[in-house]
Amino acid sequence: MTHVKAALTSMSALFALIMFAAHPAISQEFESPPTFEASAVLPKSLLSGKDWRVDNIVTNDGYLNTYVLHSRFGDFTVVSTALLHTRIAEVKAMAAMEQVSSSSQFGGSLADKGVQTVQGAANLVVHPIDSVSGALSGVGKMFARAQESLVESNPSKYEDNRFKKLVGFSQTKRDYAKQFGVDPYSTNPVLQQRLDDISKAGYAGSITGSALQALIPGGVGIAVSAVSGSAVLGEIDVAVAPEDLRRQNRQSLKDMGVPSSVAELFIDNEDFTPTQQTWIVKALEAMPNVKNKSAFVSFLVHTNNQDLALFRQRMSQMYAGYDKGVARLDGFMPLGRFVGAMKQDGTLVLAFPLDYLAWTPAIATVARALADASRELSAKGVEFWTTGKVSPETKRQMKRMGWKLTENCSQKLLGTP
Repeated sequence: MTHVKAALTSMSALFALIMFAAHPAISQEFESPPTFEASAVLPKSLLSGKDWRVDNIVTNDGYLNTYVLHSRFGDFTVVSTALLHTRIAEVKAMAAMEQVSSSSQFGGSLADKGVQTVQGAANLVVHPIDSVSGALSGVGKMFARAQESLVESNPSKYEDNRFKKLVGFSQTKRDYAKQFGVDPYSTNPVLQQRLDDISKAGYAGSITGSALQALIPGGVGIAVSAVSGSAVLGEIDVAVAPEDLRRQNRQSLKDMGVPSSVAELFIDNEDFTPTQQTWIVKALEAMPNVKNKSAFVSFLVHTNNQDLALFRQRMSQMYAGYDKGVARLDGFMPLGRFVGAMKQDGTLVLAFPLDYLAWTPAIATVARALADASRELSAKGVEFWTTGKVSPETKRQMKRMGWKLTENCSQKLLGTP
């Protein structure tokens, strides 16, 4: 079986070589994905901290870097620099959870179930979701949530089970996640366990999120926004019920002209977390004059793993940042398995949240398809924006194709490192 797989891989590479031999704009100087030293690709602040360090060997698959994050809570394999920011923030949050759990104040609060802080905690949410606090009464919201969870949509695989939702534990967990600055739907199983444990204790002791806030040491509260692009789009209130988020997202997509059949496929895709879906919808809302949003949502429907979900979330936010801070976009354009956006002057904009792009046969194939698509669209030109860097050969090939390249654009488009 291994020999067959190797043969097929060789045939694929040979096909790419033959195809590009006849293409005048692209040569045969293919590259292998590199290996980096962490100290060469990360700022010093991300290399190590009190409870963690990043392994110095960093692999790359031609698109994203893979890191090994060592911590006293375990080792984590982290795909993408963006996710590394979040995992480091989650380690800090877990350390804070540990400190709170072992504090005499937390234990005393458990002993006295009547102790609750009435005054609001320091608000971690700059722009909370406001549509769920609109015209519906509390009873109306209850029935709307019941309809959402029982009839209309599939919950994400990252949500709590129905029993936890029914008894109110999930709300406590979301409230606690908000106070610690983490995503209650994080794909980090170690964080989930730690958050579950402290939330169960707090739930049993009737310790509200507001009461908890006074016990949390400083230095947390950044994991949710670490890859969110919140400087561009504002924040999400992670304490809001997922049923409410889905209902709001569905209505927003409808208001943007996305066909209900397409919107439902996106909302029902369990590979997105509720927060990821909400970030994407917020990004699309932030581009009120951009046409054909259904093309972008259709592109999202085929997401089938978490790496792609995060990649496409960040892609949507890159386009929102471009439309807001660089130049106005006219509309989205389907490009085979990808999607792009046309500027009002006819230039095709391609946004890719990558760490390091190497010129492999696969990338050469994609580049040719995108170049062909741009010609079919009679595009004035092509702009390629990436959050990371591209290899020297990739840069050379893009220049030969006449593409304008912008690297390291996270700060410009997302407002994040």
